[in-house]
Amino acid sequence: MKKYLIILLTFGMFFVTGCGNSSGTLTCTKTEMSEDGYSTNTTMVVTYADKIVTKVEQTSIEEMDSDFVDTSIYFSRLLAESLNEVDGYNITFEKENDMAVRIVTTIDYTVLDREKIKETLGSSYKEDALYSLSNITIEDFKETQLDGYTCK
Repeated sequence: MKKYLIILLTFGMFFVTGCGNSSGTLTCTKTEMSEDGYSTNTTMVVTYADKIVTKVEQTSIEEMDSDFVDTSIYFSRLLAESLNEVDGYNITFEKENDMAVRIVTTIDYTVLDREKIKETLGSSYKEDALYSLSNITIEDFKETQLDGYTCK
């Protein structure tokens, strides 16, 4: 009888708490090559609580022709100024080296003002972009946003 009670309690705890981790951090990486032979190395750190994604930090190192690095950073920062005024959204562009730009995008979904993102981006707004996600589970995020990434 005692044995059955222990088994019953174990299964009961399993069903109450669910299987797997409901909170944590997932780190994923991906490398892509352009037709011109330049690489983009991306790391995405996804934080989730109760199986819902709460924050994403995406860091990309994008290689390019050295003649375009400074110009690319300049124009990207102009766009970033208005985006960084949106609650829950931050993007930075820095020179990694003479042939690469480091782009860090942080999205805190718990405070993200999606309407202001839509307003800021206007016709450039995309429904399937990271900034448009809302109450997405970590499993759905993996399926829709992490194709080609290696996660641990």
